[in-house]
Amino acid sequence: MDPAARTRHAAMHYRFRRFDSFPDLPPAYAGLQAELARAGFFGDPAWFALLMRHLFDPADRLQLYAVEDAANGRPLLLAPLRSGRRDPAAPGARAIGSVSHPENLALAAVVFEPSLAQPEDAACALFSAFRRGDPALCDAPVDLIRLWPVEVDSDLADILLLALHDAGYRVQPYANSTNRFEATAGLRYEQYFAQRSANLRYSARRRRRALERTGTLALTVVRGGAELPAAIDDYLAVARASWKEHHTMVSGDMIAMIWLAAERGTLRLGLLHLGGVPAAVQFWIVSAGVAHCVRLAYAEAYKASAVGVVLTDFMIAQVLDGDQAERIDFGYGREDYKRGWMRAVRVYAGLMAFNPGTWRGRWHMLRHFGGQRLKRWLKAWLVRWRLRRADRTDPAAAPDAGGD
Repeated sequence: MDPAARTRHAAMHYRFRRFDSFPDLPPAYAGLQAELARAGFFGDPAWFALLMRHLFDPADRLQLYAVEDAANGRPLLLAPLRSGRRDPAAPGARAIGSVSHPENLALAAVVFEPSLAQPEDAACALFSAFRRGDPALCDAPVDLIRLWPVEVDSDLADILLLALHDAGYRVQPYANSTNRFEATAGLRYEQYFAQRSANLRYSARRRRRALERTGTLALTVVRGGAELPAAIDDYLAVARASWKEHHTMVSGDMIAMIWLAAERGTLRLGLLHLGGVPAAVQFWIVSAGVAHCVRLAYAEAYKASAVGVVLTDFMIAQVLDGDQAERIDFGYGREDYKRGWMRAVRVYAGLMAFNPGTWRGRWHMLRHFGGQRLKRWLKAWLVRWRLRRADRTDPAAAPDAGGD
């Protein structure tokens, strides 16, 4: 279906609704809420509230945008999104954006009714309504839509990219992050460990035996309850003594996440003590079949003892044999130390979509698209200038005037 036909189809076959909170959703939305809940902890309304409270501008609002079948009112699409004018990519623009964590702990939250044959049509209808400023959704046309993260080459990425294009937005995909992970469905720890490199297996076992010989090694996992406050104190103590930047370990969103994960039964806070002193910590969330390693650190004083390696090995055994995780997600980034533990890599992207029908949309589109072209032109010009300068100053580069 061509873009113009898709827009006409949207006007005839869809209607739009906006809700201010999850409790406002009618009973008919139970199916779409169940689709959102498939993400487990990261589809929980409390998760979106945590992100809005700690990571976004207080002036931004969480809104639930929905698309329904105009003929029978059947909900087809649900998207918890952020509405405001403080998106750093386009200051001052009317912006709609994902409510996502900067470290991509979960994909962009846009869910569709499972039997929908062409979900891109429903998404295009929603984005077209944003572009024209449908009063059911927004007070004026939306200048910018920013959705992130989406896994590159995934169905969701294809659906959103096609829908944004067909709705008339000018889309700029951008590189967002990479992530190391391992598919572990049906895999127990001994099988997993046997698949690691000989060097890693030797190091993990040797280091653990060395710590056990001290007679003071204690490895524990705290899930909540009365033990949690002391465990958080140990987490903070290691964070202060580690090489990590302090704010990355103890920011407000991170501590709130620990408490919320404990409340939801998904927390796995791993602790390694030596002689009663916390030497290494790891914050994991296990939900919807996925074990997410969110934070890890060790005290610098214990670096030579490889306490981080020992605790990682212990935690992976816990999530495989205890939780039977179907996937282990080793978090944001692809640092070298992760390669031995996790063999697969995913690439995430973001989608910035500018409305060419508004002056703010056009302005920010020119800033982003034009800025890239200008940078490429300047780089090419600089390369040519350096080559010409080299020709003028390097006698060896000049032609031989003497001939044969």
